Amino acid sequence: LGGGLANLFSFRAAQLKAKGDESVKNLPEKITALTFAAPVVGNVDFNKEYQVLEKKGVLRHIRVANKGDVVPTNNIIFPASLALKGDTTKYIQNGVSLFLLPEEELEQEYGGTKSCASQFTTKALTNHLVPEYATRVTLPVNKEKYQQTVEEIYVKEGVLRP
Repeated sequence: LGGGLANLFSFRAAQLKAKGDESVKNLPEKITALTFAAPVVGNVDFNKEYQVLEKKGVLRHIRVANKGDVVPTNNIIFPASLALKGDTTKYIQNGVSLFLLPEEELEQEYGGTKSCASQFTTKALTNHLVPEYATRVTLPVNKEKYQQTVEEIYVKEGVLRP
């Protein structure tokens, strides 16, 4: 849940920054969140406001998720759906996703919401653990992708103009 809370905190801090609120005066001018395996926390309206803050230049979010990790997904399947209240299909990811594949170059896209069923495998729990993230993050095939700045990633994904 830490990644979900980081997403919500960065959103709120950026909202306050955009308004010039004194409570965030000591935070950086641009709020940047880097989350790993973060659950989906916002619906369409939340995402629209998120994008407004991104376009204003006060918010950035890079999300890292493993292929086969069911935590950073929506449309949660049974029996896990019993623990949740509401319609999880209405939640969508925000920020730029770095989607880590087991042995190939990562996929990079804005948003990139995945359904729980599309990520479910027999290794679903293993794919959520730190050792699997560490293995995929350090794949040599991804080295060039990590040379990009956050701003370059945002431009490449069409969120910002060059």
